[in-house]
Amino acid sequence: MADLQGKIVIITGGSKGLGASLARRFAQGGAQVVAAARSTDALERLAGEFSGHIFPFTCDLTQADQVKSLIDTTVNQFGKLDILVNNAGVGRFGSIPELSEEDWDLMMNVNLKGPFLTSKFAIPHLIPSKGHIVNVSSVAGIEAFPGGGGYCASKFGLMALADVLTKELKKHEVKVNTICPGSIQTEFSENPKSYALTAEQVTEAIWHIVTAPEGVIYNQVIMRPQVPPQMQK
Repeated sequence: MADLQGKIVIITGGSKGLGASLARRFAQGGAQVVAAARSTDALERLAGEFSGHIFPFTCDLTQADQVKSLIDTTVNQFGKLDILVNNAGVGRFGSIPELSEEDWDLMMNVNLKGPFLTSKFAIPHLIPSKGHIVNVSSVAGIEAFPGGGGYCASKFGLMALADVLTKELKKHEVKVNTICPGSIQTEFSENPKSYALTAEQVTEAIWHIVTAPEGVIYNQVIMRPQVPPQMQK
């Protein structure tokens, strides 16, 4: 398919950064987008940019009842669900002795439990539509680094969850895609490199993933910025 005309999409972490960029791109491509996040005000501002195409839904993705309500409300309103983008994520960094239990739990809950819950409740609706699950992981999901213990563990876990979903849903023709970008120039990164990926660049990669030709699955995409020669080690 060349566009997403008539497709129903849920994007988590949809109030800012990559999530908001995805919501705009998908809406421009003809989709009806339900943008989910905890920030009601930011969601409503985003929805105001594309009235009739972006719909805000305030939701804490770590709470099963709220996630079920997100999925059920979307299907009740639009009659189906075609694409789930598990984009919401949080990072807290420091060595293992320095990392607090609260920060560890936060990353596990948002980065791993959240995609588990959204997938759990979305799958019964994605099977009849032969839909997509797109997981936004990270290069940190395939390469660990000092100071990233909790974040890497949560993203490695997401990669494993995506692999299981791929195997479980293959027989239903539900596509499971995972993208692993390097650092992105959004609010997520405090001091991104000048050459870091932009939200728009990652958005276009995900756009190509969900509009792939029939019979084609971009199972896992690793995306890095091109480092200028003078800045290479």
